[in-house]
Amino acid sequence: GKAPRQPRACPMATLAALVREVPRAAALLAPRRAARVARPALRGCRRVVRAAANGPSESTDTAEPSAAPRTKPAYSDCKTLASNEEGFSISQFSFGTIGVTVGFTMLVYGFGAFFNYLPGQSGSAPLLIYGFIISLLGSALKYAQLDPLVCRTYSDAAALRASQATDVQVQVRSDVTRYRYGDEQHLEEALERIFLFGRRAAGGIARRDSPELVALQERVINSLYALVLVFESPRVDLAGWEGRRQKIETFFGPGITCEIYARAGDLYDVCLISKGKGGTGVDSRPDVLPQLVPGAQPRQPGRDL
Repeated sequence: GKAPRQPRACPMATLAALVREVPRAAALLAPRRAARVARPALRGCRRVVRAAANGPSESTDTAEPSAAPRTKPAYSDCKTLASNEEGFSISQFSFGTIGVTVGFTMLVYGFGAFFNYLPGQSGSAPLLIYGFIISLLGSALKYAQLDPLVCRTYSDAAALRASQATDVQVQVRSDVTRYRYGDEQHLEEALERIFLFGRRAAGGIARRDSPELVALQERVINSLYALVLVFESPRVDLAGWEGRRQKIETFFGPGITCEIYARAGDLYDVCLISKGKGGTGVDSRPDVLPQLVPGAQPRQPGRDL
């Protein structure tokens, strides 16, 4: 024969039994929770008693705050800006703007002469042809143009430039304050060597995270000439800059020391401070013209024309 079936328990009865057991379980767990809460407080009391017993010579768990790092260079008190007294330089003009202006003027006059609105119908064809070519070249240069930065020069720094500025400092100042063509940003080669774009295994960063040079200043720091490069760097913090300070000194050296300070708004002052020996104080390189094709070296007037 078959064994008799056991009667099924009522679900409501089982739920009621569980509800009755909840207060009992809570009462059993309450002492354990209280002991866990009391353990940190007891440890803290033991530390205080131990520190009082050892006397003031023993160090306690509370450390004194360390001195805050300097966040501003030791600039001189000079507030007077120097006037720009540099001579004529062909690199200070935008070849893109000149090409677009001249080419468009030739096109307009050529169309007017071709339809007899302006005199010189016989020369309308060359004006249209060369005007179109010049305006096209000017538009290409305008597209690849990198506008110069304004250098904020203080009068005491301008007086020390001739005697203390190194040749590299003068060249950097000259490069970022002139029109450039084909570069994505100022000091692109320097940033690529310092931050190792795309070489994560060697401690580099992605090109899209590269800092951008947004301003330039000539200041006096501790009675020495200094070229201050102001970078906007939202992806590289102060620790990342300090880790590359030796590379910056090597690239822009010799004869300089580098100090880096953080400012508000993701701005960083990279101060290239001269050691006082200086150089010629003048950028002796000849003026350059735009390269004929992207990637080529800039041309020099009088030699490559």
